[in-house]
Amino acid sequence: MGSTFSGLEIGKRGLAAHQQALQTTGHNISNADNKHYSRQRVVLQATDPLYEPSLNRAHLPGQIGQGVEIASIERVRDNFIDDRIIETSGVKDYWAAKNEYLYQAENIFNEPNGTTLRTLMDKFWSSWEELANYPEDNAHRSVVLEKAQGLGSRIEDVYHKLSQLRDQSNREIEAHGLHLNTIGENIRTLNERIAKSEALGDRPNDLYDKRDALLQELSGLTDITIGRSDEDELMVFIGQQILVQGGKLNKVDILGNPAKDGLLDLYWKVTGDPVLLRKGRLQGLIEVRDRILGEKIDQVDALAINVMDVINEIHKDGFGLNGNTNQNFFDIRSLALNTFGEYDSDGDGQNDISAIFRVTGKNTLDPDRPVGISGTMTFLKPDEKETQVLIPYSANDTLNGIIKRINASKVGVVAYMNHDNQLAFKATVAEDSPKKNFILRHIEDSGELLVGLTGMLMASGPSGAYDYKRLGEITKLQSKPEDITLTPHFHPSSHFKVNEHIANNVANIAAARGKDVGGTGDYNSPGGHKDGRNALLVASSLRNNPVMVDYSKTTDDFYNSLISKLATEARESKQEFGIQSDLMTELENMRQSVMGVSLDEEMANMVQFQHSYNASAKMINTMNEILDTIINRLGA
Repeated sequence: MGSTFSGLEIGKRGLAAHQQALQTTGHNISNADNKHYSRQRVVLQATDPLYEPSLNRAHLPGQIGQGVEIASIERVRDNFIDDRIIETSGVKDYWAAKNEYLYQAENIFNEPNGTTLRTLMDKFWSSWEELANYPEDNAHRSVVLEKAQGLGSRIEDVYHKLSQLRDQSNREIEAHGLHLNTIGENIRTLNERIAKSEALGDRPNDLYDKRDALLQELSGLTDITIGRSDEDELMVFIGQQILVQGGKLNKVDILGNPAKDGLLDLYWKVTGDPVLLRKGRLQGLIEVRDRILGEKIDQVDALAINVMDVINEIHKDGFGLNGNTNQNFFDIRSLALNTFGEYDSDGDGQNDISAIFRVTGKNTLDPDRPVGISGTMTFLKPDEKETQVLIPYSANDTLNGIIKRINASKVGVVAYMNHDNQLAFKATVAEDSPKKNFILRHIEDSGELLVGLTGMLMASGPSGAYDYKRLGEITKLQSKPEDITLTPHFHPSSHFKVNEHIANNVANIAAARGKDVGGTGDYNSPGGHKDGRNALLVASSLRNNPVMVDYSKTTDDFYNSLISKLATEARESKQEFGIQSDLMTELENMRQSVMGVSLDEEMANMVQFQHSYNASAKMINTMNEILDTIINRLGA
């Protein structure tokens, strides 16, 4: 027969099981506001009954119930939703980083309201137009100086703020890179703790939740893939490289990249290979720093050097009230420390390149007449391979047609006809390295276009070609020193200054065009105090004339393109961030509907488990009374 005390054991098991169920309910309720907590539930099952089928079992009815036991305490979680959240988190934070920094970049330019570069440039050109009407008036000359200094201060301010924003993104990359290692170490530690618990047959649900929270945080920093195929260890991949494998961590180093002026990049500590990112906040920051802000700084630099150079080019040809001529209006700091444009590019103490920004031919021409000669010009594209580009011309081509062909090819050289109808070449922003910005790389002509016709090169063919990788290349040019501009020092927008001779004496502003005395074809003598033609040339040169600022025809075209692209990028990032945020909210709601704690449900469970616990206790009490009767009263 069955044991007299089996009823007590069944009651005890019921007490223990429902007490654990009540404790689990309390654990759920206490974590109701923890968004990373997965609600847990106790899985109850019947204890193995008596008896196991066998030949020597007792001759009694089999499969006698032995009460309840806890099979497991499981967490309610949907891995499919978790994986979608991890993927979406990386995309959302990628666009969040771009949205934040593009918003700040827009505030720096502050278009179209406030004191902007556009309004200051307009006021600067207008001041030259006014000076053209009153060239003898020092008050109007002072206005030109004031507007020039105001424009210079604003350009310098825009550069410094963009640079500070870039430095801020660089520091944030460093901070997030260090945090990435910290998260990886925490995941590795949790993997070890989880593995030990699982080896003992436990289910460490709270440790699972902590690890999942870290995985989601990590996915916001970079794109990760989670490998769950191995039951014994969880793996985390960044790209094709393992960051965490069970109890092992492959750390990431944050090191300065020499190719980016020491800006920080991420490398694998073991191999030294760069960490390949596709999304996440880190990738967004790197794109903002290297591409968007780097491009905006280059564009402000291009605007600054072109404005200064075009005005200087015209200003040097004019005369001041005091008869002074051949003076720069703006002070351009050259990259080279000598007049030959020779510069030490690798820092070994020896000059190794020729750094020239603009060269102008000495001959005045009609750009709409056929050139009457044929040949091929050779340029080097400013990319990493320095791809050679050939631009042919024939006898029926006009200079204007050839200029359009050169500019359409985007070879790092832009061509235009200056105010004296002379052909000019100048360099653009480089594609391969910011240290090579505004450097003419190669000018070669197999014919006589650049030699005899325009008066730019001394000789045709490879032997007469100008190449920046050689020293003394300025001797290959026919141009006079005043028709050559050396490459500016890095970031010319950081030094947009009026020449001290102009700042100290506004009479030196060359508003007069002068006159040709002696029939030399050159304006070689002052034209009198009423002559304001040079001021008018300056006013129209940057507003209307196609002086080619990089690949844009005019300064207005260039600046409009800069602002339009910035606005488009900012609008795109804001829109994408909004879409991903909405998707993330929807996924979070879906996940919470599965794993979130419902207080109403938990209160109902608590009442149910309490009643079950009380019933088990009542059963034990009843069994106690039965046993008391058997033991103490049966023989009375």
